[in-house]
Amino acid sequence: MTSVSFNSTAASALSLLTGSSRALEATQTRVASGKRVDEASDNAAYWSIATTMSADAMSLSSAEDATGLSAAVTDTAALGMEAATSIVAEIQSKLILAQAVGTNRSAVNAEITQLKAQLGTIAQSSSFNGQNWLNLDAGQQPKVQSMVASVTSNGDGDVSVNVIDFDTAKSTLVSGEDAQDGLLTQSYSGTTRSGVAYDYHLLDANSAVPVAATSKEIAVSDTTTRDEFDGMISAMNTMMTNMIDASASLGATRSRIALSTEFVQDLQDITEIGIGRLVDADMEEESAKLSAQKVQQQLQTIGLNIANNSMGATLKLFA
Repeated sequence: MTSVSFNSTAASALSLLTGSSRALEATQTRVASGKRVDEASDNAAYWSIATTMSADAMSLSSAEDATGLSAAVTDTAALGMEAATSIVAEIQSKLILAQAVGTNRSAVNAEITQLKAQLGTIAQSSSFNGQNWLNLDAGQQPKVQSMVASVTSNGDGDVSVNVIDFDTAKSTLVSGEDAQDGLLTQSYSGTTRSGVAYDYHLLDANSAVPVAATSKEIAVSDTTTRDEFDGMISAMNTMMTNMIDASASLGATRSRIALSTEFVQDLQDITEIGIGRLVDADMEEESAKLSAQKVQQQLQTIGLNIANNSMGATLKLFA
């Protein structure tokens, strides 16, 4: 005769052990990943929000990289403009010095020629990542440069890119296409205080479209008259004013980019914190829970063994 016995105590202990093992496995997963919401099944609402915010965070990271490039280009242009402005001021002082009695004008003109060459070098060298806001080659024209400032998204998930515009017509120093596009290559005309008309330019860049034939390049010789000096200095004054305005525009753009960069960084940090509050696990709490569940599993395993052994001992009595 065959008999079948059912150990309800062991079945109950096994059920408790199975539940504890599952809970322990879930806790171990949270500790390993550092997240309490790792997939949609964990918490659909939190997972959806966190996923959307993560996409926004990636966009902000890209915007931060873009503003870094924009800042580098703007800083390069501002540095070149600052150096060029200093040299133009020095050339102006040379024109004043050349009028002093006994001055070697040939030597002064040689110095001015060297300073002009340095201006050309500065304009060509003020380039970053292929962007040069101070120098235009033949075939090029000034244009508005749009730089990424930040990104925003609405409730529907539509992403828009906010930009900062800068017109390089304000900062172009040398133009190989149209001389009038460059602050250093264009002609400056007017009338001096003594009523004498003048028309001068500082650099000859062999532009495809040169200045008018009536415009003279600023230079000094033994035959230069006082009226000519006055005309050249007046032209230099106007040139300096335009370059200072260009420096101010570049400075304002640099400030906007810096503020945008700082804002994007702060916004990215806040977004990451927000995501963490939704999906990150409390590691201190989870670690304590893990230790408790391990002990619980061990005790329930012992309890299951006891229940099985007690049943075996009872069966031996009827053997």
